[in-house]
Amino acid sequence: MDNIELQHIWKSYDQKIQSVLTINKEIALNLSRQKLDKQIRKLNRPKWTGVLIGLPYTIFLIGITITAAISNAYFVAIGFGSISLIMAIVLGNYFYQLHLISEIRSSDDVLFTQEQLSKLRISSFRSLNFAVFQLPFWSVCWISIEALNASPFVYGGINLIVFLILTFISFWIFRKLSYKHKESKIRDFFLSGSEWEPIAKSAEILEQIKEYEK
Repeated sequence: MDNIELQHIWKSYDQKIQSVLTINKEIALNLSRQKLDKQIRKLNRPKWTGVLIGLPYTIFLIGITITAAISNAYFVAIGFGSISLIMAIVLGNYFYQLHLISEIRSSDDVLFTQEQLSKLRISSFRSLNFAVFQLPFWSVCWISIEALNASPFVYGGINLIVFLILTFISFWIFRKLSYKHKESKIRDFFLSGSEWEPIAKSAEILEQIKEYEK
């Protein structure tokens, strides 16, 4: 067997190995895409649950706000109106997130998927932040104008203190949710569960897909 025959044999082996590696790479890529789709599908349930609960809840709050305004119960109207506005923003974010989920599932482009996943993460984080800021307004909902007129210092002072405490708690939670805090049990608590874990796992899978496509 001369050198030319040996070269042909090695070239044939190289081609076969390259073919096997290409097939294995395609299989790994397809499996990763299936895993990604599975993780993204997991997000549909909590998002739709949020919409199905949040929509009637927001409408109910708006109804209370309108009724309170007509009845001249201004503090009640301000409190429930503020909560209604916050919930409407959160609800709008949920619809936007469902749109992003649909786009991620229908796209094969890694960079586009990564960009949409980043938007999904940001939108989910903003929804959480907005929801936190409704807390102080729950104390406003129950303030009576008659009781405030009868006892402006005692009744008004107590309600003001409660409002300030709840405002401080909201701001404290907001600060703890920030990624500026490297370790935060509050952030770990809120950013967990069915709405967050699939996003984190999807980001990891996307990195694997990028490596396979190189």
